[in-house]
Amino acid sequence: MKHLRLFKYVDAIVREGSVRRAADKLHITASALDRRIQDLEDELGASIFERHPRGMRLSAAGEVFLVYVRRHLSDMQRLRSEIDSLNGLRRGQVSLAVSPALAREFIPRIINNFRAQYPGVSFAVNVAKHADAIRALLAFEVDLVVIVAPPRHPDVIDLAISEQPLVATMDSQHPLANKELLRFSDCVQYPLVIPAPGLTSREMLESALHSVASEIQIAAETNSYEIMRGMLQNSENIGFVISTGTPKLQTNEQIVYKAISALDIRPVPLVCAQLKSRGISVAAARFSNCIAEELNEISI
Repeated sequence: MKHLRLFKYVDAIVREGSVRRAADKLHITASALDRRIQDLEDELGASIFERHPRGMRLSAAGEVFLVYVRRHLSDMQRLRSEIDSLNGLRRGQVSLAVSPALAREFIPRIINNFRAQYPGVSFAVNVAKHADAIRALLAFEVDLVVIVAPPRHPDVIDLAISEQPLVATMDSQHPLANKELLRFSDCVQYPLVIPAPGLTSREMLESALHSVASEIQIAAETNSYEIMRGMLQNSENIGFVISTGTPKLQTNEQIVYKAISALDIRPVPLVCAQLKSRGISVAAARFSNCIAEELNEISI
């Protein structure tokens, strides 16, 4: 299947932005790779790439050709996976784009559980904001997205959905640590460590923050959960995460998580989705089932 090798060459150049870097990844010489691309362009009768001193950029014809390439590579991966499934799921790769809030505990735990059953399956996981994740799905760069509050798109189909409330997190000795359900007005009595703009948890907070702008004391604003968690220990600071961003097994008892009333901050959907027009591999389909089971368990 020589054409598949050529498709991988094109895809590698697009991802790396230069022939030299793509050749290094593919373990061939840059001159050989450039020659193969020129042969392909001669065969197509059009330039796929615009060559610039700082690298390669897709031409208009190249943009069209890349969609064909990635669709074909995706279909071939699915075919191989289906052949493998005849004798059990022995190998394959699942590519994902996931929200930052899911990267610390939720997605790693489900991947590890899946690989315990199917050790031959590997994963490529990109952490991305929801709009970027949808763009990667539409460009055939990932099989699935698992994201919070995604923008709607007619070519994307939801496989599983779970409503996610916002959760306040704090030191176990915090004055609010023993309350079962918090109102946002409880939280603003203390310094806040708030998520940075662009994160879903910040979008959920915006309206509530605006309504009490004169009352709040912001200790820090960060896009890092680790920074937030570090600022909670041995302090009266309060941070915020979505429900699925909390550990399922809370081994660190110094940090606790308390639900915030939906009357103050509305939950948002957590969605596992695929491209409507794209068939996914057996491995990706089974993994999406694992995500769905997890989300169903959360919703119960």
